[in-house]
Amino acid sequence: MFNKAKNSSSENKSATLIAAKPHSSPQHSPVNNARSSLSVIGSNTQVEGDINSDEDLTVEGRVSGIITCKQHTVTLGANGYIKGDVFAHTLHVSGEVKGNLVVLHRATIHKGAHVSGTIIAPCLVLEDGSAFHGTIDMNPDNEILKSTFNDSSVSAKKSSPLSSTDGAPPKKSTTDKPAATKSQAVQHDQTEA
Repeated sequence: MFNKAKNSSSENKSATLIAAKPHSSPQHSPVNNARSSLSVIGSNTQVEGDINSDEDLTVEGRVSGIITCKQHTVTLGANGYIKGDVFAHTLHVSGEVKGNLVVLHRATIHKGAHVSGTIIAPCLVLEDGSAFHGTIDMNPDNEILKSTFNDSSVSAKKSSPLSSTDGAPPKKSTTDKPAATKSQAVQHDQTEA
């Protein structure tokens, strides 16, 4: 795709452009522009501190800190290591994590992965051959999940069974009214007599 030639003749440049032209047709350009970007922490890289990402993140190295990638995917490679919490839309773990995982959509712990901590995710896949030690909460209405991802739309749709839709106090049961009416009528008749 990329050809870098120093001191090449113009004939070689045109040959390179012609050869590369079929791969860069205008039909494929919008697809390439629509792809989400990706950040990679390489296998020889160590990060100490928090990471906030607005794109997909792949960790092949070591991270000590909080990873926040709320609208994208975090992938931990087979040799990757995370010591800290991870907040992600989607999570794939093949390496080792010591911390809490809070995932909005789906967490997958692949074969060979080692996870210690709490996993909060509405959908969780633990593959055979993975190791997990900790607690799991798959309740989609979990308060931590809601507050982390600002999921006020779910809580706003739910109303208390004691309140009505118009904000008025709940109506009294109709079974109490006839009994009260009879006793009031008896008291009223005794007063007139």
